[in-house]
Amino acid sequence: MMSMCDDDAYLFDIDNTTQLFLYRLHLFSSVYTIFHRYFCALICFCGVTVNLVHIAVLTRKQMRCFAVNSILSVMAICDVIIMSFYFVYIIRFRVIENEDDTLGYTYGWLVFLLIHVVLSIALHTIGLYLSVFMAYVRWVALDRLDSKWIRTRPVGRIFFAIAITIFALSIPTLLVHEIVPFKHFTTVNENYTINLIDNITYYTVGLIPQATDNSCRLFKANLWLTGIFFKVIPCVLLFWFTVALMRKLNETSRKRIFLLGEKKKKMAMDKTTLMLIIMLFVFLCTELPQGALAILNAMYTSDIHAYIYMNLGELLDLLSLINCNVGYTVQLVIAHQEQKGEKLLSGDI
Repeated sequence: MMSMCDDDAYLFDIDNTTQLFLYRLHLFSSVYTIFHRYFCALICFCGVTVNLVHIAVLTRKQMRCFAVNSILSVMAICDVIIMSFYFVYIIRFRVIENEDDTLGYTYGWLVFLLIHVVLSIALHTIGLYLSVFMAYVRWVALDRLDSKWIRTRPVGRIFFAIAITIFALSIPTLLVHEIVPFKHFTTVNENYTINLIDNITYYTVGLIPQATDNSCRLFKANLWLTGIFFKVIPCVLLFWFTVALMRKLNETSRKRIFLLGEKKKKMAMDKTTLMLIIMLFVFLCTELPQGALAILNAMYTSDIHAYIYMNLGELLDLLSLINCNVGYTVQLVIAHQEQKGEKLLSGDI
């Protein structure tokens, strides 16, 4: 295999066992890709529809008074944009095949592809940090119901601070890639003989030469940047705040039962705890593997790109879409349970 970066470290020792593993990985990819395009298109279509309904409900005047609802509205908007772009991507680049087995795409479609990739990564990361912020708001609210973080006013400032930071950190990803032209090739017989047609120019996406110089130093620096700030930090924070929230939720539940002598509120708390466990499980299954791969990609760029991302890239996309839909739905249920709990508590007071 031709190395993507000179003097790159090797993750895999290519012995017989490894070759068999990589062959099976490639076999899985070749089978899964047939179903991936249609499955993801369905998820995107349903996800956009459901999230638009959620946005319509959460942005009503009586719902906007809760900070959590405002955060959920912003997260829903981010997810709608992500899934809308991915739906267009999956239809154009996976469902609709180029005529005459053309290699490459028109310049306009590759501009869309770059925007789709950078925007989707940025919005997904914004959603992760908003989940962290929402977990923090809930964590604080269990101690102080009059905390300033429960009000909707800080939400806009926090969102814009997160968005500006993430989009600024996304600029290097855009800069290390470029749209490059190459000749139009076409298959003309069953043996895949390639003919050249000089009068048609198509394009592909590649790395700028500076990114691959000095053993991909610039490209690896960008991978470390995105891996740490886009995956590792939000994953660690979300894990910590979710676990801390579950512990405090159980402590608060025991105190309320002791003071009020009723089990009704405990049932509401238990449902919220269950939802948090489900959300944490979905998060562990969808985000942590991508966080680990992001760091490994910075360390073993050539091997991770050739063997993992080329074979499991679509599966990772599916995990992100699942997290967009399931994670958001669970967050919505938790918010509903919390508001019911607040009404029950205010009724007793």
